[in-house]
Amino acid sequence: MILREGLGFNYLSQQDQQAYKGLLNAFSLTASSIDCSRLNRNLNFMKIIQTVLGDNPSIIYFNKTQIETEESFLGKIIFLKEVQSKPQTNKMLSSLETKAENIISSIKSNTSDEYSLLINLYHYLQKNIKYDKEEIQANIKGICKFPDSHNAYGALINGKAVCDGFSSAFTFLAKKLDFNCMMAIGNSAYSSTSFTSHAWNIIKVKDKYYHMDITWDARTFEEYGEYSYQYFANNDSDISNTHRWDKKTTPICSYSDLSYYRKNGIFINEQNQLLNNIISTIKKKINVFRFKLSNDITVKNLTGKHLSDLILNEAVKYKQRVQISYTWNENTRCFFGKLLN
Repeated sequence: MILREGLGFNYLSQQDQQAYKGLLNAFSLTASSIDCSRLNRNLNFMKIIQTVLGDNPSIIYFNKTQIETEESFLGKIIFLKEVQSKPQTNKMLSSLETKAENIISSIKSNTSDEYSLLINLYHYLQKNIKYDKEEIQANIKGICKFPDSHNAYGALINGKAVCDGFSSAFTFLAKKLDFNCMMAIGNSAYSSTSFTSHAWNIIKVKDKYYHMDITWDARTFEEYGEYSYQYFANNDSDISNTHRWDKKTTPICSYSDLSYYRKNGIFINEQNQLLNNIISTIKKKINVFRFKLSNDITVKNLTGKHLSDLILNEAVKYKQRVQISYTWNENTRCFFGKLLN
């Protein structure tokens, strides 16, 4: 198994990088335990392991939720649990590589520009991976029922994943599309104000960096059957409303030019633009509404119901459907609505 230093490596301290290299070598040998006695025992080994795994999503031979450490006066040893045999690991990796080749071929069909490649990748992952609710409920209780839901194999082969599985699959495929990509680790709130442990991605496109959280957008797709782009190519400012992380461990993401909303003219800067966008969508007989409101727009009693009522009022004028299913995220200021039969 060929493993390499990735984007996350660049944002570690010199001591952490030394430990990263040692762990990388051990993982390449499919070790079941790693002697860290020669390293500074005060290092945050779990953070370094997460960085190595985030940079190398092909590491799938153990249960990464059940890593244990044993410390004595001699030093520290890391023990990996539920380690697969080398033949089984090679078989899994072969299946993963074959699957990835087919996915990449599909993603690249009829397009070569970077934005379209990323959109196609985003669509594939939303459509083909389900959020593993059973596993996340088990994790809350400190149990891991489905270890593969935390890695690229579970996401791409089994079609089920939680956040680190989604993020691993994203990195695995993005790298095969020649993007530099890493996993970001922190906390996030999906549909409430409660922040929990979470993983997502940061990707480099040319010389710019962007946040990508496929997990939360895939959950919206699962609920509504329509693609979601709330967390596609966010900058630090946009994603900070729902995500928290140690910014010293990641590159600065200061651009929003690849935002789906900006690229498609549905980033709303003023109230007249909002109404014009709604009317234009209805006239085209499109039953799906997506837009993101600028923080500069102040609307009295701004709620999802208010926005859906605006759509319904205009739909009636054009004798369109008069029922709507919608979601409004006041943190991201993104609205999604679908007129129903």
